[in-house]
Amino acid sequence: MKNALIFLLASALLALPGLWLLLRQHGRRTLLVAIPLLLLATASSYTGIRLWQENPATPAFQLNTPPGRFQVIRPAELPAALAASHGRPVLLEFYADWCSSCVVWKTTVFNRPDVQAAMTPLQLLQIDASELGPDVQALLDQHHLNGLPAILVYDKNGQEHPELRLLGEMAAPDFIDWIKHRLLSSL
Repeated sequence: MKNALIFLLASALLALPGLWLLLRQHGRRTLLVAIPLLLLATASSYTGIRLWQENPATPAFQLNTPPGRFQVIRPAELPAALAASHGRPVLLEFYADWCSSCVVWKTTVFNRPDVQAAMTPLQLLQIDASELGPDVQALLDQHHLNGLPAILVYDKNGQEHPELRLLGEMAAPDFIDWIKHRLLSSL
């Protein structure tokens, strides 16, 4: 957006003297100066308009998963995802393929229709830590997480509630009960 405004301002600053020269004086020298100024103004204006169109006012990050399903995000996208949650509480799972307890959550808890129905009021996000890069490690360190799986809860204002964290495994009926009686009643 900033670059678009710079190009548009430059086009105005180039066009004004070019037009003034064309209107005030006639001659070859005037044309040799005015025409390049007007061409540069046109190019700058075109570039500014294109940049403006490529930077819409809507946020670049969008949540696009159906209720009850996790959307995998990168660590850098977490603030934007929290902002895009539309006032819904967020359940953030740190997952890795090499984590046996994470696989248990995925295969025996999150895949169940009754669990998915219970999670419907929540925005579900997942950080894939299968390849433990520096960005994932930094997010784990920021939240003081020493292992996986880890499930964090954010309220509709994007504030984490550490008292609602889940670490390790939990059976599906206990998880549903936790959602209904602990998580939703706390937020």
